[in-house]
Amino acid sequence: MSSTPSKTLTRWAAALVAGAAAVALGATGAVADPTSPTDVADSTVTITGLIDGDTVSAYLIADADVDAANNLTYVMTPGLPADFDTVGEIAALTSDGATFTQGTDAQNAASKIAAALTNATKTAVAVGDSASLTLGSGYYLVRVTSTSGTAKVYQNMLVDLSPAVNDNNGYKPHEAVTMAAKSTSVSIDKGVGDNAAESTDKYSVGDKVPFTVTTAIPNYPADSTKATFKVTDKPTAGLQIDPASIKINGTPAVTGADYTLTASATGYTVEFTKAHILANPAAPIVITYEATLTAEAFSRSADEVTGNTATITFNPNPYDETTKSPSDTTKVQTYGYCFTKATPEGAPLPGAEFTLTLTNGTALVSASDNQGRVCFEDLAAGTYTLSETKVPAGYQKVADFSFELSAATATADNPVTAETENNYLISTQNVIDPKQPAMPITGAQGLGLVLGTGAILLVAGMFLLAPRRKRP
Repeated sequence: MSSTPSKTLTRWAAALVAGAAAVALGATGAVADPTSPTDVADSTVTITGLIDGDTVSAYLIADADVDAANNLTYVMTPGLPADFDTVGEIAALTSDGATFTQGTDAQNAASKIAAALTNATKTAVAVGDSASLTLGSGYYLVRVTSTSGTAKVYQNMLVDLSPAVNDNNGYKPHEAVTMAAKSTSVSIDKGVGDNAAESTDKYSVGDKVPFTVTTAIPNYPADSTKATFKVTDKPTAGLQIDPASIKINGTPAVTGADYTLTASATGYTVEFTKAHILANPAAPIVITYEATLTAEAFSRSADEVTGNTATITFNPNPYDETTKSPSDTTKVQTYGYCFTKATPEGAPLPGAEFTLTLTNGTALVSASDNQGRVCFEDLAAGTYTLSETKVPAGYQKVADFSFELSAATATADNPVTAETENNYLISTQNVIDPKQPAMPITGAQGLGLVLGTGAILLVAGMFLLAPRRKRP
């Protein structure tokens, strides 16, 4: 197609599709040869907001040329969608700015055009946070693909490098263009407890602990060939997931057309279908469930604590099978308490049993060992009361007593176990059972002793009371 300079062509040349926020960087440097001897020099497009190593590829949509008669013509790339196979249709697209917005004309066009273009005109690898391409005049689709695995998805962009009208009613190269890469981040946030915090110490053994996973379906370009999205959640020892409690966006999770659910006490996976992913870009996903805290809960260091990790898997480059898996972890901190049971003389007193009743109704029982040690574990922060419910023979029950557990008080190792732990309060005072007082002797032997003693006293009394004879 050929024409003379006109307002229409000027308008086409001025359009920067999908990049109204582009910044002019000055006159173009003629680095590459033009299409024909009378064509304008090539222009430079710079894409910013990248990660070092990302690849920027430009695909030619329409090749512009200025002939010897000063006519601006375009040659369209074969195979373009019918809606976008003329310059007029391409130039009429409005920009959606530097921030990605799903469903705009430019984004819909870019997705359809990208599906039809397979051979890149030129590529460049980002050095630092940007990459530059020197391109002949015309319209291009620009695609950024990630090799760094950064947790974001880049969007297709359209850029106009058509010749501009000069002061002599002729044409000059398009000014250099700088565009920020359009991308959407892909993230996951894991929370525990009623306030969905990073960690909690509000739960004891037997409690059902609530968890929340918050994420969103990636904003993949509509032409993505490898669009995947999966959520996986695995607890450590000490937590058992209740599969029946899993909900997605408030609805009980069940395998269907949108996703497949695989779940057990040791973890779950939700894998979304490609059709659902592409039809619901940026759709929020909130997964909730409960897990029971068991006696296998542990705390060995700041980083080695009962908890679980939620992971999302997606394609940073939706045209490649390589995936990225960002994750987030929550912690369920528990505490323990140990003391020594002793005689009044300070010797260890084995065989005494103590009972602690939790708010969930669970009764925990622990008996003193041969060294008199009594321990309770897997407890939430709070104040507890112990009651001696089995007293060794010859001793009296000690009065009920209380103790308080918190991150500040429970920092010692459990002396009973071989592995190192860091979440116990160790009492420095022995718990002493007083001895039983001496009891009266009972039985036949005791009765005989009583009767014998009584007889002696009776005889002695009679002797004292008997009248004495006077001497002659």
